[in-house]
Amino acid sequence: MRRQRHTAFTLIELLVVIAVIAIIAAILFPVFAAARDKARQALCLSNLRQIGSALHMYVQDYDERLPNCCSAGRAWTWTWQQGDLAGSCAQVGITVSTPRNRYLGPEQTPPRYLQELLHPYVKNSALWFCPSVGKDRYFRGDRTLPTYGYNGTTYRWNWLADPTAPADPNPYRNSQPIVPSGLAIALIPRPAEAPLVWDMPDWNPVKAPCTSMDLKPAHAKGVNVIYGDCHAKFSPFVNRATFVEPSPCLENWWVENSWKGFFE
Repeated sequence: MRRQRHTAFTLIELLVVIAVIAIIAAILFPVFAAARDKARQALCLSNLRQIGSALHMYVQDYDERLPNCCSAGRAWTWTWQQGDLAGSCAQVGITVSTPRNRYLGPEQTPPRYLQELLHPYVKNSALWFCPSVGKDRYFRGDRTLPTYGYNGTTYRWNWLADPTAPADPNPYRNSQPIVPSGLAIALIPRPAEAPLVWDMPDWNPVKAPCTSMDLKPAHAKGVNVIYGDCHAKFSPFVNRATFVEPSPCLENWWVENSWKGFFE
């Protein structure tokens, strides 16, 4: 009776198979990551479209005026205007001693920030967080600062439309900045071009050392934006450093875009 031979992989064959699998994985993983980022970007844009619809209803109810937000967001108030947590941005139970990683939802008293002013129209706290960022990430990538959960949203209100900051000259360079909070829509020359709300972080690290820092933007190629006519769309980065705060190796979307549409 003949014995049945059992074949097996040799060590070299196994190593070749493993190497092929590793090569395929190296090719496919970036593709999967890009697809995942694209899906999150689409969901984030959907969030902003719904917020844009809520903003439109708010403007209709308040004599065609924009929400009167007390700052760009609670994290800005905490970082640069800590004393104002007891001033024009004061809210019940929130002080400088409130834990920086506490989640503060849209039902605060009195409403001071965009997510709180629009809460009667949105009624969904999850809409205020881009899935690429979430509640637990720290503002400006700095663990000594509040989280976006403390801020109440990962979206930024355009508290100051400033044409004086961009690296490249523009025809409005000598104009005084405009505060959009409480502004009548009729006073915006080109509402469809005037950004009101957008993704954070809104920085694009364009060269070292910024590329090695915890400064990853919400989306790899740009930010989702709500404009003055309340429509939302994606705005790409230009991949050019703005040479202003916080670092000359960053593109700062606010610096390059906050003023557009507000001047004539």
